[in-house]
Amino acid sequence: MVEPFEVVPIISIEGYGDASAVFMCEKLKIASFNDKAKLTQAKDETYLKGFTIGVMTAGPHAGKKVSDAKPIIKNEMIAAGQAHLYFEPESRVVSRTNDECVVASTDQWYLAYGEESWCSAVKKHVLDSETFNAYDEASLEKYEATLDWLKEWACTRQFGLGTFLPWDTQWVIESLSDSTIYMAYYTISNYLQGVDNLNGDESKSPANIKVADLTDDVFNYIFRKGFALPEASAIPAETLEKMRSEFRYWYPMDLRVSAKDLIPNHLTMALYNHAAVWDDEPELWPRGYYTNGHIMLDAEKMSKSTGNFLTMLETINEFSADATRFACADAGDTLDDANFERSTANSAIVSLSNEAAWIKEVLVDADPSSYRSGDDLNFMDKVFENETNRLVKATEKCFEEMQFREGLQRGWFETMIARNQYKSWCTDSGVQLHSRIVRKWVESLIILICPICPHWLVAQCFIFMFMF
Repeated sequence: MVEPFEVVPIISIEGYGDASAVFMCEKLKIASFNDKAKLTQAKDETYLKGFTIGVMTAGPHAGKKVSDAKPIIKNEMIAAGQAHLYFEPESRVVSRTNDECVVASTDQWYLAYGEESWCSAVKKHVLDSETFNAYDEASLEKYEATLDWLKEWACTRQFGLGTFLPWDTQWVIESLSDSTIYMAYYTISNYLQGVDNLNGDESKSPANIKVADLTDDVFNYIFRKGFALPEASAIPAETLEKMRSEFRYWYPMDLRVSAKDLIPNHLTMALYNHAAVWDDEPELWPRGYYTNGHIMLDAEKMSKSTGNFLTMLETINEFSADATRFACADAGDTLDDANFERSTANSAIVSLSNEAAWIKEVLVDADPSSYRSGDDLNFMDKVFENETNRLVKATEKCFEEMQFREGLQRGWFETMIARNQYKSWCTDSGVQLHSRIVRKWVESLIILICPICPHWLVAQCFIFMFMF
């Protein structure tokens, strides 16, 4: 039992008052300490809100946000000998070998991602729709939330694969911190690494560049502005100038596609590190990230143990590349897990085959006299042409926004409906199809589906080659 006591207010939280624990107990109707689930919910919500929007109301730091006052008070207590640093896992952690993990007190290198000026520069970039596109409001909210809480990050480890920390080679850069600006390397990799050289054998370098030649002065000249051409470099000046031009041509990175679970770490770190390396050129920072969820198979989680599993090669062999891409596009566009359905892939095979046959029938096999021609269009010809134009614009907008499922709806299914309605009206009215309108529709269809089914497009292009 706990004796009744007076709550001492020290933090005020908007919407919760200055006694948030009492507020949450009353809100969740917590009757005793046996209501463990409700107590956990109350604690998590109160701690989160208290830290992010709470304001101190007592002590020498009254008026400060809790997030600002907490590190100050921590340092003051440690300096006064009133506290000692202590770490433990938030909950029980078990390794892959089934051993219980503990926190070890070791030296560590940190990146101070929460540093005020650094963070504010990145946040300004991310929240400006003119400089950054998250493609989804929910994703943008996740970036903003990450920038609010991401502070010091342990960026090294002493085991595993990775790049040695340049100034302390007993450490390896951990995977989430590494490779955050490797897109810049892509722009010059054709000079350094070339093709069929996964191990980075310098003897295969297309520009005959040695690893030892890649000094800080070289990279500064290639990637940064305001740096002079290295005078003592073994790399020819012409090659360096070409590499610099390549980088300036391709950067900034307009789009990177990744997984939603990397927003709270790797993707945000990439934004930070671009802002650090190119602090004087924000126009070179990433312009857009598109993130998606994981993929399910027939509305169930993919699992080898249950047999609900497909590899990419198996999928292509079973359904073809285009039908696989069709089903992937139809699987979903949001942060929710996408659902690849075998039935959709099978239907795509039939739909693509039927349309290919119809296109051949009307453009190659049919007697030209069975179609109308000329500039005299009836009302339904104009309606059909206008609907085709509308769907082209709508599909373009969907693809620009990385909404491939919506694009598929507009550029394939609704485009088919428009054709079928026009064809049905002509049949019922005893009016021939208009050849120019039909050709325009076919051309629009195969171009609209190209990002999703490029191989099918190539096959239809041969038909057009026979016609013109």
